[in-house]
Amino acid sequence: WDPATCSDGKECAKTCGIDGADYQATYGISTNSDNDGVVLNFVTRGPYSSNFGSRLYVMDTEDTYKIFKLKNREFTFDVDVSKLRCGLNGAVYFVEMDKRGDWDGD
Repeated sequence: WDPATCSDGKECAKTCGIDGADYQATYGISTNSDNDGVVLNFVTRGPYSSNFGSRLYVMDTEDTYKIFKLKNREFTFDVDVSKLRCGLNGAVYFVEMDKRGDWDGD
């Protein structure tokens, strides 16, 4: 987190701001009712199109993605599947990628 914006991780989770897009209306991504997590909707219908599925990438800095080093470690998360419709998959995936994505330095 940026100390100029919030004092610690929990405060940042409650007051985070996402720049660049209307993530809730376009992608169905919003904070949960406790403001300490996220809600990802499968289908989001907007005025111009419908979006199916959603994904998030965790940033480490303004220009780099967070790299998780999980070998011999545990990663846990809570999932509320009470509203997950039959036949849908609720999962977290880790994919290998460069810390800067496809950024070429220009």
